[in-house]
Amino acid sequence: MRPALIIVDMLNDFIDGALATPEAKSTVSPARRVLEVFRSNGWPVVYVNDAHYPTDIEMPLWGPHAMKGTRGAEVYSGLAPRQGEYVIEKHTYSGFYGTALDHVLRSLGVDTVVLVGLDADICVRHTAADAFFRGYKVVVVRDAVAARIDKDWETYYKKVYGAAVLDSDEVESYLKASQSSTAR
Repeated sequence: MRPALIIVDMLNDFIDGALATPEAKSTVSPARRVLEVFRSNGWPVVYVNDAHYPTDIEMPLWGPHAMKGTRGAEVYSGLAPRQGEYVIEKHTYSGFYGTALDHVLRSLGVDTVVLVGLDADICVRHTAADAFFRGYKVVVVRDAVAARIDKDWETYYKKVYGAAVLDSDEVESYLKASQSSTAR
């Protein structure tokens, strides 16, 4: 198993800006915990971030948010990318649609994506769907995602994508156990 962490839209506008929800802020510490697990194990980290233009298809639905070049489109404090980590801009819900995400993951030999971010029922869900369609194993970190509309998102992920849904403190042991079992 070769995992990569995909951090979806952990941006200022989703945590304390235009589209903030109370639940979103509670995802920051668990996301940071998972990020540190990936960094300490040398596993790839990929950010997929909204960087919207005024003409993007989402604008009529959600209004201006995470507009390219604004503070709202910047990664939230404490989760900022480091040298050697990947940052991919997106203009729709999915981190795969119209981006280089699949190319980056395949070039790294990734077969499992671990998802954190906002929101479990919108951008994380569409990224998970596209990961599943491309043959990646999907893992979602329960306490590092928030849902805006569909509060029963977990059942959906398990039934539709065969996803593993874990808490942030379970991620490292799960991934290491999965690596050990595939190495045999």
